[in-house]
Amino acid sequence: MRKSRILKAISYISMPILITALVLSIFSIMMKENTYYREEEYFSSEEFASSYMGYLSEEIYDLIHDRNLYYSVQDGNIELYYTSSERNYYDDVKNRYFLIIYKNKALTNVELTAETNTVVSVKTYIEKNENAKKVNIIFGEIESESKIIQDIGVRYLDMLNEKYYYTVATDAEANGQTTSQKIEYATAEAKDFQIYSSYVEEFEDNSKVAVMNRILDKISPFQEYSYFIIPVSTILIILILVYLVISIGYKKGVDGIALNDFDKIPLEIIVFVAIIIGCIPFIPLEGINEDYNGIISLISTGCLVIYVLGAIVLDTTIKRIKSKTFLKSTIIGNILLWISKYIEKILRKIKSGWETITYSSDLKTKVIAYFIIMASIAIFIFFAFYDSGMAVILEIALLCMVLYKIIKAVKNYSQIERKLKEMYEGNNSNNLKEEEFSKEFKNSVKYLNDISNGFENAVQDRMKSERMKAELITNVSHDIKTPLTSIINYVDLLKQENIENEKAKEYIGILDSKSQRLKKLTEDLVEASKVSTGNISLNLEKINIVELIKQAVGEFEDKFQKRGLQVIIDSKENEINIMADSKYMYRIIENLFSNVSKYALENSRVYIDINQKNKKVKVEVKNISKDRLNISADELMQRFVRGDKSRTTEGSGLGISIAQNLTELQNGKFNLRLDGDLFKVELEFEVC
Repeated sequence: MRKSRILKAISYISMPILITALVLSIFSIMMKENTYYREEEYFSSEEFASSYMGYLSEEIYDLIHDRNLYYSVQDGNIELYYTSSERNYYDDVKNRYFLIIYKNKALTNVELTAETNTVVSVKTYIEKNENAKKVNIIFGEIESESKIIQDIGVRYLDMLNEKYYYTVATDAEANGQTTSQKIEYATAEAKDFQIYSSYVEEFEDNSKVAVMNRILDKISPFQEYSYFIIPVSTILIILILVYLVISIGYKKGVDGIALNDFDKIPLEIIVFVAIIIGCIPFIPLEGINEDYNGIISLISTGCLVIYVLGAIVLDTTIKRIKSKTFLKSTIIGNILLWISKYIEKILRKIKSGWETITYSSDLKTKVIAYFIIMASIAIFIFFAFYDSGMAVILEIALLCMVLYKIIKAVKNYSQIERKLKEMYEGNNSNNLKEEEFSKEFKNSVKYLNDISNGFENAVQDRMKSERMKAELITNVSHDIKTPLTSIINYVDLLKQENIENEKAKEYIGILDSKSQRLKKLTEDLVEASKVSTGNISLNLEKINIVELIKQAVGEFEDKFQKRGLQVIIDSKENEINIMADSKYMYRIIENLFSNVSKYALENSRVYIDINQKNKKVKVEVKNISKDRLNISADELMQRFVRGDKSRTTEGSGLGISIAQNLTELQNGKFNLRLDGDLFKVELEFEVC
């Protein structure tokens, strides 16, 4: 599915459709309760009454303060001003006209012609405005055909109050040669005005409100089904986004994330170009003033372009993140990587230098003394030769000498540290050359070489001793095996004889039991010798550890029941595969179960937990010991050591040791833990 081109194409095509449906549905719900876009409700609302009074207030401001900006005619003692300026906030109202008279001034938006160039003619023109509602405010009294303005307009009369200013001359100054002027302020109140106005309760055809109403009519189906469209489209958008995030980068016939040349271009360049291209469709908006249909068309085109560009940027970004090349494929990322590497390098140098200085108290004292001496010499050179060029040369020479000493000391320290690391890893073959080190380090180098040689000799002696032990055990076991076989055979012959003496039969039984135990001990010795030296051949294969353990439990069922042991296996999975040798893996489990059957407390429980976590499987075998475990776990894992101090059981003390060595030879981990009388063995292997 994640490599299907058809499914990806459908997802990319469906996404803008679903987003558009979601946005339109949300928009339709938001506009459903907005009365501003419905004529029958808007013109009977307090909002309209407030805005209308505000519009008259602004025209009063123009009459008092900005009238000189307008064309005017004289009508008797009244100067009539004409303003053709349109205020965008009120342009939605159709056929809106006004006439404001204040003292000997008047302002109107009725065009001044031969027929309308007097206050009376303008007033008549406004009153004859067909299908219009009249709003007159005469000396503070409101007369309106609009019920809402008539009822609550009184509250807004304060909006008509206007503070205006004028200049007056003051007294002449003392010398009588100059005069000055000052600004006086006064307040015009609603009772000072005669206002005649009218409007039609309709919106302008090309106004933004009319365009919005037409849009709302077109998206009315969304309004009806919006509560269904919103949740469905939201869920589908989330599902498509999740699918795209998962599937982006995968391609049929290609393993892993498929990158192309476009994905290698720095991401900042792609984003920058995308922003420029995304802005291009919106550039013509600056030249469109009232064509709201054109604005909507351009915005829709721009949104589509932005979606396509966003999909491209998102696609390449996700592919870079999945392929773990995001930082390397960005300019900022490369700069950050370079800075981090450089800082890391500096920190390593500083750390190395600090560790060198603080290596020991002796060394620290020498360094401080050396620093004081060098600083004193530097100060002496500066004051002794400060008036000549010799001071600079001597200071540089001193600095070079100090740097040489520091570099040599750091180098010597690094060589010693490397030698210590080699010794830690078991490599003692390479000795340090004393002549390459400063005198401060020569004793340390000598001691290190002696210790390294001592370790090497001890290792060789240990290996030789182990080989001799293994050979001795093998040879002795082989020598014991021959007469032991004869003893066992003769005991078998005696058992076949018709011996009536009961005492003789008892003795033969004891001989048979002890000879078999001695045979088992001999075999365990040989096996322990081979395992400890790694002298066995492993046939690693995939085996089901859960099934193997259950099989072993079945084979030990009689022994467990004989001692009243209840085995409880806890495994969440029925199949966990590991790479191991089935023969030796079974021997490990057999040794552990044999140990449990001999030393576990009778009529108790044995817990076997099999857990898989982080590609590792852990097997835990837990039981309560019948004897007090006053011995450490490390001692118990040594050869010939048994939990039964009286040594009355049949064990050889080699079972745990053999199990541990076999586990480690098969790349596993073997841990034994004792907690009071709780005996717990942990096996850990890599999951295949």
